[in-house]
Amino acid sequence: MRKFAHAIGAGVAGLALIGAAQSSAQAAESVPSCVVGKPIYMVTIGASITNNCATTQQVNVKYSKGGVTYIPNKCHTVTPGSTVNTWEPVWYAETYVGLIPC
Repeated sequence: MRKFAHAIGAGVAGLALIGAAQSSAQAAESVPSCVVGKPIYMVTIGASITNNCATTQQVNVKYSKGGVTYIPNKCHTVTPGSTVNTWEPVWYAETYVGLIPC
């Protein structure tokens, strides 16, 4: 029983470490709140990326299709005050998820 308790404790500690690692990874995978993305649904799917920051930002768009994440191999450089539109074919993406840094 004692070995079982140690195994459970080690498992819980391991889960805590994984949770902490995921939290810091998620923080590193976010763009500043001054960069705004909006989905554009037409025949294809796209996103309008607006940079309201004082500095140039490099971002990519995260989509999903059928619950599977799709991140195109594109990095959009958006200067302060400008907007960039990007599009993906519907056979790759169907839902806009958000923005991620490049």
